[in-house]
Amino acid sequence: MTLQFYYLSIYQSLKHYVMKSILRIVSISLLGLLSFSSVLGQVNDYFLNNPVWKLTSVCAVGYPCIQNDEYNYYVNGDTVINSLTYKKVFRKGWGYYQWFAGPPVGCSGSFSYIDSISYHFLRSDGKKIFMKLPQDTTDYLLYDFDLSIGDTLPVTWNNYATDVTVTAIDSFYYGNGYRKLFSLAGNTWAQYLIEGVGHSKGLFEPLNVPLECGFNLDCFSLNDSSFFPVLGPTCELTIGIPKIDEVISHSISPNPFTSFATITFERTLNNAMISIYNIYGEKVLSRSGIVDNKFIVERNNLSSGVYLFVVEQNGSTVSRGKLSIRD
Repeated sequence: MTLQFYYLSIYQSLKHYVMKSILRIVSISLLGLLSFSSVLGQVNDYFLNNPVWKLTSVCAVGYPCIQNDEYNYYVNGDTVINSLTYKKVFRKGWGYYQWFAGPPVGCSGSFSYIDSISYHFLRSDGKKIFMKLPQDTTDYLLYDFDLSIGDTLPVTWNNYATDVTVTAIDSFYYGNGYRKLFSLAGNTWAQYLIEGVGHSKGLFEPLNVPLECGFNLDCFSLNDSSFFPVLGPTCELTIGIPKIDEVISHSISPNPFTSFATITFERTLNNAMISIYNIYGEKVLSRSGIVDNKFIVERNNLSSGVYLFVVEQNGSTVSRGKLSIRD
């Protein structure tokens, strides 16, 4: 009995040692996998489902020459840089120049562009978004959405102020649930910080008032549907609205408007046609045979929102702009 007990004790000791070794190896392996995953960075649902941002900008490029842009940021593919996984962000858009002075006109014409290389790189980790410039090796904090009412936003790549605070928190639907919408106060021109999206003036654009430029986030979509600021179709730029061949500058007053607005052109139109499109790309109004330097847009039964008008003359697009209707 003593010998059997001795061998049984040895067997149990060996069994205990082997089990502990196996558990140790499994634990180390799991920790290694978790560490490797952490190194690559957590790509959460911020960048899934083909996000598209649509923005507009108006910038002085040597006043009185003004450059107007409407453009998309969109995600297309991954890349690994210094063991971190990033989403590749590209940019495409169109624009035109306006001359805000007397003759001779110093700038005119239109343009379009599509990035062939990544504009920036983005990655998410928890509630944070980091970015990297293609020509830079530094990884910058772009947003931290782990915020509560009364919190101060951290200084980031696009926020230099130390007094931007969260005054209220709401939410918006994004297809798979809800994300937070932070109301802001302080040294910022953005009304909202938008979880997983950016802010109400853009994505990479400054959170503080920039010099000689204006930006606005018009739309954010996932797959084929927009979720901010309203539900609707994709934020991809409308295809089929013609490019500008000759720019005729204009002014709009009032804009936004509730009943009617007057579009005043820098010179008299000659048998021109004006078409107005809604955010779905649908033509909601068209007038032809215009021979005047003014056109009055009456609201009639148009709902509140943003509209695009296009002016065609002698078979060419000569002007276009945005109208905003509010109740």
